[in-house]
Amino acid sequence: MAVNLTAYDNEQVDYADPNFRIKIWTISHPIQASIQYGPWHYHEEVEWITVLKGTMTIETTQQTYTLQAGDVVMLGSNELHRSHKYGQSHLMYIVCHVDMSAFMDPSLLSYLAAFTGRSANLTRLNDALRKYPLSIQLIHELLKQMLREITARGRGYEFAVNASLKKLLYTLVQMDDEQIIEPMDHHLAVKLRPALAYIEQQLESPCQITDISSKLNYNSSYFAKLFKKGMGMTFTSYVQMRRMKRAEQLLLTETCSVTEISGRVGFTSPAQFYQLFKRHFGCSPRQFVEKRNIQKM
Repeated sequence: MAVNLTAYDNEQVDYADPNFRIKIWTISHPIQASIQYGPWHYHEEVEWITVLKGTMTIETTQQTYTLQAGDVVMLGSNELHRSHKYGQSHLMYIVCHVDMSAFMDPSLLSYLAAFTGRSANLTRLNDALRKYPLSIQLIHELLKQMLREITARGRGYEFAVNASLKKLLYTLVQMDDEQIIEPMDHHLAVKLRPALAYIEQQLESPCQITDISSKLNYNSSYFAKLFKKGMGMTFTSYVQMRRMKRAEQLLLTETCSVTEISGRVGFTSPAQFYQLFKRHFGCSPRQFVEKRNIQKM
């Protein structure tokens, strides 16, 4: 399928709580047919859509999914997609966006690349999922449960949502006959753990692959290949991602200037930090803080 690559957007997901990076909400369309698709778009977050009423269509560059009440579709990180309402009936569906890197704790390191990679492999799970109606039903109910918990925001709701999300991921792993979700090899994980810990310690200062490979007694070229194989992204991309995560946290919890924060996440040039931040979040650091402050009001 030919896609006009000048006509899609990198959608920025705004979280109600930036430290709890999951957004789930209900979308409702009136009783009228739509003959046009929405715009092509993508985002870093993994996305689930489940229909409560009516019929809708989700289209990727490779596949089209027609969903009815109870159906579920999953879209991998950076998967280009669009949707539209189908037919004359009332349409209501749940959308869930999750920053998977925020939920992959150290015990789940071996699954980090599988759930946060930039490939569209996760979207292939939709075909496998259709073989397991009970799994679809369970994921549908888990998404509804997460929506209820986040809407109610009762004491400790974060634990309930986290548990439901982990159960959803476990369900996907269990029905993944084709092993699309491929965990990192245990021996590779053992090799990379010290590197990841070192990166976290060095986010405030220059962090070069030659330094870390030397520290771990690896040839830098070999280590670069090892890192990309295990993490699903280059060493540089991973370090930049972690710097932006740290900058986001500092912007929301500290009263430092943007220049100070750029230095605290390893940038000697505030202009370079500003450029990378804007590319990553779609806005300037100041605009990022202003948007979050408005959301808290």
